[in-house]
Amino acid sequence: FYGFRYSISGPKVHGVGMRAAIQAKADALSCFGWAQNVPGGGPGGGDAVVGEARCGKRAGAEMRDFVEKGLYPAGSQVDGAEIRVYDDTKIKLHFSHFKILDDGRVTCFRDQPHMCKAEEGAGAGEGGGGGGDEL
Repeated sequence: FYGFRYSISGPKVHGVGMRAAIQAKADALSCFGWAQNVPGGGPGGGDAVVGEARCGKRAGAEMRDFVEKGLYPAGSQVDGAEIRVYDDTKIKLHFSHFKILDDGRVTCFRDQPHMCKAEEGAGAGEGGGGGGDEL
C-alpha cells in the first residue's frame, strides 16, 4: 500500500470543487482517506485543503501526482502542495471510502503538513510534544 498526507494551499482552494475533485480521483483509483477545507490552514495563514489518502502502490503514486500537481478545478488558484509519504502506509483517520470531512472537525498533526497551531508555535518538529486533539 501507499499512504500519504497532503496540504494544498492558495488564495482560491475553497469553494471551487477541490475536495470533490480529490474525492472523485480517489474513488476512480479505489483509494480511501479524507479531504477537508481548513480556513487559514496554509502557509502564511492562507486557506488550505488537507487530507490523507491510502491506495495500492501504483494507484498511490498516481493519486499523489494528482494532489501534488494535478488538474485542479477551474477557478482554483493554487500556490503549492505539500506531501508527506508515510513509511508504514497507515493513515491516521481510517474510513472505508474517501470522505469529505466537516470543516469543524479537528484533524491537525504533530508535524507538517497541517501541524496543529500549538505545535507550530512551540517549534515542535518531527514527533514533537504537545497535547490537545492532534493526530
